[in-house]
Amino acid sequence: MDLLLAHIPHLALLLGVGLLFTRMIAGERRMQVALAHGGQEAAEGVKVLGVRGAVRTLLMLLFIAAVVVLAAQVLRDDLPSAFVVVDYLLAGGVLAIWMAWAAPGSLAPGVQQRFGAGGRAVVRLAVGVVVMGSLVIAGMALAHGVVLPPL
Repeated sequence: MDLLLAHIPHLALLLGVGLLFTRMIAGERRMQVALAHGGQEAAEGVKVLGVRGAVRTLLMLLFIAAVVVLAAQVLRDDLPSAFVVVDYLLAGGVLAIWMAWAAPGSLAPGVQQRFGAGGRAVVRLAVGVVVMGSLVIAGMALAHGVVLPPL
């Protein structure tokens, strides 16, 4: 059972790759239909899954699967697998950095212009500290001293 729990994030990642493949095929078909019926202008309006969306989806899927496995092992009063904790930390850390980098883009355009480069850096730093801190504290609570010190 522990072996299965330790590999749930990796199985979720494999399923996610299959899901992304089907989404990319469907997007390509929508593009071809729009190109055939509406021409170049209609094809430009079709939303197709890009590389950023695919990577973000896979990272989120890996992170959610790691959280589920950690929670299942904690509820069973078992020490979580070190590999799952490392998956949690790596996927969560990359997502935290990604969220911090994208945070200024979610502000209104007028606010972005008033902030300037220094303001955007402060927003990125603040969001990064909060998200990374939450990730580490939650990891300490779930990991029970396997990789991180116990909370």
